[in-house]
Amino acid sequence: MEKAAENFWDMLSQNEGNFAQAIMAELNAQAWAAPILAGVRDNGGIVQGNKDRLFELRFAYALHGEGVQPQYEIAGVGGSTIDFGFNSRNQNWRVELVRLGETRAARAATNIRVDADGIPWTGRILRTDADDSRESTEGETLKAVQRICQKCESNGKPHKFSVPDGGYHAILIDFRTFLNGGDVYDRVHVALGAGSVGLQHRLFWEGRPITGVYSPETNLRGAAECRARVHFLGFLDERTYRPGEFAAVTQFVANPNLFANAAEARTAIATWPLQPARLINGRD
Repeated sequence: MEKAAENFWDMLSQNEGNFAQAIMAELNAQAWAAPILAGVRDNGGIVQGNKDRLFELRFAYALHGEGVQPQYEIAGVGGSTIDFGFNSRNQNWRVELVRLGETRAARAATNIRVDADGIPWTGRILRTDADDSRESTEGETLKAVQRICQKCESNGKPHKFSVPDGGYHAILIDFRTFLNGGDVYDRVHVALGAGSVGLQHRLFWEGRPITGVYSPETNLRGAAECRARVHFLGFLDERTYRPGEFAAVTQFVANPNLFANAAEARTAIATWPLQPARLINGRD
């Protein structure tokens, strides 16, 4: 059995590339979109290595479809910048995007084989009993929590988001390469931890339940800042790359540390520009 090509599950599909090309043509006349388009063009264009910027491009296009003109790379704390700032339904939003590309462990767990007819097959097996424990669903979950939290801290100081000042803060997460997009239980587990999913979905690491981004027990770098400053995590698993898909595939988890109850969280997410906004933990 041979190792699969690097980034096999994180390739730039023809549909994704074609959609990006169409978006760039449509936004070319929009002055506010100029730095976004320049970022794509100046960093290789529509290629696999530029998927972070293509994720930003699709979000900008989704906002454009709702008549929202965002500011790109707005000022954050500590000399940092936040990807987008905009006003929606008389509410200010600051939004950072995170693309969870393939981890080294996921690539290491990916293999190719050739069957009796000479046809190559590619597979990925993430096992709890793998020789390298990182090549597991548990390892991938821990890594996702870590990568999200790290957005909010740098060199021991808060990064990106300020203390809430009346506006809402969100991190949008490209979840396509996490367990092939994962499911609602994976999203809740990453955001809220093992205690917020049923027993059959709980994951453990070294005998302890894996906690989430918003869990008070999580002590990863940036976790405390994320709990205190980020109102929503939005998880996306895009597949078709068509107008309207961005909103349709986003599932939000509200930060229970910043909202008194589910009703308050629902009122907040109702100001999000891409509706209907689905709030996973929005029930009382």
